[in-house]
Amino acid sequence: MVSTQLLQQLSLFQGVSAEPLKRLAALCEQESYPKGATLFRQGQSAQFMWVIQQGWVHLIRASERNGRPRGVVIFTITPQEALCGISAIDSGVYNLSAIAGTHCQAVRIPSEGFRNLLLREPNFAFRSLSLCARRLQHIALQYGAMAEPVSNRIVRAMLRLQQQFGSTLPVTHRELAQMSWTTTESAIRIVRRLKRSGYVSGMRGRLNTIRIVRRLKRSGYVSGMRGRLNIRQAKDLEGLLVTENQF
Repeated sequence: MVSTQLLQQLSLFQGVSAEPLKRLAALCEQESYPKGATLFRQGQSAQFMWVIQQGWVHLIRASERNGRPRGVVIFTITPQEALCGISAIDSGVYNLSAIAGTHCQAVRIPSEGFRNLLLREPNFAFRSLSLCARRLQHIALQYGAMAEPVSNRIVRAMLRLQQQFGSTLPVTHRELAQMSWTTTESAIRIVRRLKRSGYVSGMRGRLNTIRIVRRLKRSGYVSGMRGRLNIRQAKDLEGLLVTENQF
């Protein structure tokens, strides 16, 4: 079990009545996962949902190509986000696998407790529905970005992580490639170009991207504050950064 105070710290549960929250807290568990750990596997029965407190989790769709297993990162869950709410509602199976991209901490919630709270707490149901809608919008944008150059996808992935982690991103080239649906070699090449132009700095696993956001804000392609960045479509985001090279 976890404390009601812990659940109240999570934005999804703010405004939930005291007694239902207390009953749910008695069913929940707080868990820690090292980087690379599996929270659940594709095809398993959807018995739980999670709310991430710290770190981030890759949602991966497994498939086979030429008889070899391979996985594609469909989405990356960051702090204060929930995962597998839809699977928990319909009592089905997980359609994706969840792998810890960093060391992470999460609250594990039984599907039955989640469904009961949805039925009894309208505000909670609305927040959950809003979360699902935002997730679908993000995934639709990500699929739409497949038609963009790889460099655009790399920059967009950096901007999304910046909203959650600030200007210093705890990400490797391989993880950035997975999030952008490209190869590790392509991610290394593009990050190197951005570093030579002064927009990215740092060592492996710790990229500083503050100048990317500043430059794109000045150009009008990005607006908003941390956590609420609005990104306009641009034909070549990386080209805008590298060729103009204005700080």
